[in-house]
Amino acid sequence: MTKEELLKLALHCNRCGTCRGVIQDTTPDPAFSTQCPCGMTFFGAYEPAGLMYAARGIATGALQWDKTIANCLFSCTLCGYCDDLCSRGYRHTPAVSILEELRRIVPQELKPKGLQRPAQSIKIPSVNKLSILKEYGLPDLMDGKQAGIILFIDRSLLTNRTKLRELGFLMQKSGKRVGYFSQNPLPPIDTILLNGGYQGVLEKCIEEIDSRLKTHKVKQVICYNPESLSVLKRFSRSGAEFIPVTRLYAEMIKKKPVRKFKFPAVTYQDPCHLGRYAQEYRTPREVIGGLGLTLKEMWRSGYNSLCCGAGGSMLLANPTLARRYAKTRLEEAKATGAKIVLTACPNCTANLKLVKPNAMKIVDITSLMAQAYGYKGKA
Repeated sequence: MTKEELLKLALHCNRCGTCRGVIQDTTPDPAFSTQCPCGMTFFGAYEPAGLMYAARGIATGALQWDKTIANCLFSCTLCGYCDDLCSRGYRHTPAVSILEELRRIVPQELKPKGLQRPAQSIKIPSVNKLSILKEYGLPDLMDGKQAGIILFIDRSLLTNRTKLRELGFLMQKSGKRVGYFSQNPLPPIDTILLNGGYQGVLEKCIEEIDSRLKTHKVKQVICYNPESLSVLKRFSRSGAEFIPVTRLYAEMIKKKPVRKFKFPAVTYQDPCHLGRYAQEYRTPREVIGGLGLTLKEMWRSGYNSLCCGAGGSMLLANPTLARRYAKTRLEEAKATGAKIVLTACPNCTANLKLVKPNAMKIVDITSLMAQAYGYKGKA
């Protein structure tokens, strides 16, 4: 993107302020009336309009990069709320594209240290645990076997024995022939390359993924991590369909009898990359209802949902700030009266667990599904 293109996009914002609030008729608590995690925490320059003004300054040369501007930029979780809400107005400011471009052009030395080596982070660990999936009968396409559907393996799964066993068990129970790449896994991309401004590396990874999906005639890719899902949906040109694992779970519940849980009421954290980026709000709620659970929605939910604080790779860039954002979200969860927060994102799960009170549990929907269908491993 040229500076002229960046300026043209940034000039769409007229600082109307709509993206600061939640589109609801009433406000049960003043603390729930604003939306942007960094804007409600720091205000001013950290709000979407402030960041768009910074983009104008950088594009025109009126501002020069320094630690202060970079700090504002990397305090944003890239949750996409401002972009999504603005798209419903009369003049759309593509905030996510602008912020991703700013992260690309910011000087390397001003990037958070946790994001300075993302190119190395996409490498496959020499020791991974993908052989676990073979125990559940999933065909490895590198063995010359065929499968029109595969499970996409991202970094949250490569060495995660527990989650691989749960997913392997559920793929087996689904009755579908779901394959995977084990001996030579696909690049385990998620949003870190975008969040760190390494779009060039991401493009090369997407080219490899697309080539191999076409070579092996893969028609459908099931994504456990919503951050992988949203990146693949946005950038892949393979022709394959990328679906969230919650959609598979909703189909399973409709076709196969499932154990009903007798829990107290639960609430649900909408992952930004599952809901706002992939527009998948319905299936997680179908799964929750299908498991016999009573759902108490947080006031900011669905397309109004508040980011958990882990977005924008905040757990790597600024873990202290990520926890601060998570505390804000859990205040709203507590207001529902629910003691269990369900989510469908490993990053939401990890960040909310860091600050949860002892009386509250954060539960991954995949773990709950596995238990419902008889998985005997530790949840």
